[in-house]
Amino acid sequence: MSDGIPTVLHSLIRSASRLPVERLHHLARDIGEPLANAVYRRPLVLANLARAFPNADATALARGFYAAFAQVCVEVLRAGAMSPAELQQRVTFVGADALNAGPALLLMAHHGNLVWAANALALEISAPVSVVYKTPHIAAMRSLLLDIAARFGVDPVTVKDVRRQLVKRRQEGLGRVWTLVADQRPGGRDRHYVELCGQRTAFFAGPERIARTFGWPVYYLSCQRTAPARYRCVVEKIAEPPYQTPGTVTERYAAKLQADIDQAPEDWLWSHDRWRER
Repeated sequence: MSDGIPTVLHSLIRSASRLPVERLHHLARDIGEPLANAVYRRPLVLANLARAFPNADATALARGFYAAFAQVCVEVLRAGAMSPAELQQRVTFVGADALNAGPALLLMAHHGNLVWAANALALEISAPVSVVYKTPHIAAMRSLLLDIAARFGVDPVTVKDVRRQLVKRRQEGLGRVWTLVADQRPGGRDRHYVELCGQRTAFFAGPERIARTFGWPVYYLSCQRTAPARYRCVVEKIAEPPYQTPGTVTERYAAKLQADIDQAPEDWLWSHDRWRER
């Protein structure tokens, strides 16, 4: 790692990860939430919320989003030093044992705490778990996420390397679970349109293509906050081969995501420019 600011940031992240979650939540409430509310994409957050909930108070919804966002940020920091036992205590599962049956595709979303959920899943099931991720621009955050994955036994695979790794890992003959976070706006033309939050919304077509190519069932993981630093994850099958109607996987995924947003709108990532067409 280079000298200077990156090294300092890396040290701060490491130090923060050793603090108890409750202390980190206090810092998130007193410092992180007001700071994020002031400087982190507030016009975009308000615009997205106004589009999704035209009859609601976007400002009030934004306050809820920034409070949840600040909590998740410090929770991710804590995962860098958290024990497997603590993570399993804080994240519980329903239906995850179905993933042990064989190779499967598991779709997640930026709802709740996806970092905790994906890593806790690797502790919950006997099948190996590969998580496809987009490399963070900040080197210290990239290092933190890789350290977290190693701590809990997750196999991280970059988006750029996913095609090669899908073929390579298939030859292992293991019932590997491939986890993709599929709710962000897709680039290029590889997309399928579905209604989400009352908007015509583009989704990645890749997950459905993977399921068809390999003949895997598709599951959805819903991550819901039940209390501060406590989450309940429900794993449900949403599609299985043979896949006859194009778009089925994407449409069922969008329906599950919509249900999560309706239940806890503050826990979705409203700071993403979701409805930009280009």
